[in-house]
Amino acid sequence: MELKRRYYKIKDIIWSDKTGDDAGLLKICKSELIEITKPFTETIKSLDFEVVKPGENTRIIHLLDTIQPMWKSSGQGCPYSGIFGDSVIIGEGCTNILEGLTIMESAPLPWEDKSASSGLLYPREAIVDMMGPIKEWTPFSQTINLVIIFNLKDGKSSSEYDRDIRLCGLKIAEYLARTTHNKKADREEIFNIEKKDSSLPNVVLVWQVQNQGVYANTYLYGKSIDNLVPTILHPNEMLDGCLISGNYAWPAFKVPTFLHANHPILIELYRKHGKDLNFSGVILCRSHNPNDWEKKRSANFCVKLARMLRADGLVIAWEGGGNAATDAMLTIKEAENRGIKTSTITFEFGGEDGTEGSLLVDDVPEADAIISGGSIEKKIALTKVNKVVGGERLRLNKESGGYFPLAKESITFDNTTQIYCSGNQAGHSGLFAESY
Repeated sequence: MELKRRYYKIKDIIWSDKTGDDAGLLKICKSELIEITKPFTETIKSLDFEVVKPGENTRIIHLLDTIQPMWKSSGQGCPYSGIFGDSVIIGEGCTNILEGLTIMESAPLPWEDKSASSGLLYPREAIVDMMGPIKEWTPFSQTINLVIIFNLKDGKSSSEYDRDIRLCGLKIAEYLARTTHNKKADREEIFNIEKKDSSLPNVVLVWQVQNQGVYANTYLYGKSIDNLVPTILHPNEMLDGCLISGNYAWPAFKVPTFLHANHPILIELYRKHGKDLNFSGVILCRSHNPNDWEKKRSANFCVKLARMLRADGLVIAWEGGGNAATDAMLTIKEAENRGIKTSTITFEFGGEDGTEGSLLVDDVPEADAIISGGSIEKKIALTKVNKVVGGERLRLNKESGGYFPLAKESITFDNTTQIYCSGNQAGHSGLFAESY
């Protein structure tokens, strides 16, 4: 499989009476976006849009998914295959990318106990600041973000809200990427792992994603991965959008759709392919398996597939906290015992100074090549901002009855779990921990 990605750098956005791309100036007509999303607004009263740019004194709140605008100019299927039609296998041909632009979804989803598979899995406040002390904790302080603000109808189910918000966001992402039709790209990249150097080690990426029910799901070719056993993906399938996020439960740990399609570890392995290693594929599996038996079953499946791919090395990363670490550690243990060297990235606990109690939820002696993404238990102070996009008040502390401070004001958190992607383990972050 060979995929060409053609990148079109978006330098700015303006509102216009017609949508189009003029040499990196993206003109957007709001009424066109509202029109194309009408079939998906059963649960939505109205849509509004805000453009947020790097360096602005702006805070984005109620943030759900973030999407990479893509459009296939050749090859079968469409990006994010399976959402609007048949689940056609993607990852070949040519895909056009609006580089430097994201589509963000913002909505205060209802706090319903019945919608969550556990009391912890409700839609939590998620925050991005475009400047200030936390801006570097997310990749999206560096992108131009078109934020879709959803005004929801009352009385609908969580699964209905979830569906309509997702469909609207993906439809808008594809619509805007179509503006690149018949236009010259700023740059191109070709992704192909067919050619291998027998003198180099074969390395596989194991990617564990969250799937625990509505508001905490991941979709593979349009279907949630509830009962998925570990399965092999070609890395090009991920680059073309075969994975879509529906996870709004823990903002720090979530992996938005944008990062599934621009997975930093995957792209780094690709760039080392044929030079330092042979990138031999992706093994996709579910994290947060519900019991010990299923966790061990998943770990054994992963390592079986890695052996079938003749892996000498395995890089494993996962979405989520809690018992997702146990799924990963069992996989590392099985791989090492089968002679496959493993490495992983994880956030740490450890209290405010990084030394209290257990640094990880779980660990095994075989996990001896761990990269730290920094502690999530440090206090963080957000400064006052000039503008807030998505609402006026934060929604915090549901467990204790709710706390709703003005989003524009400064606030201090005891940990970083409200900060969008701050504990994400896909490799985007510049946060790290160092022994000294």
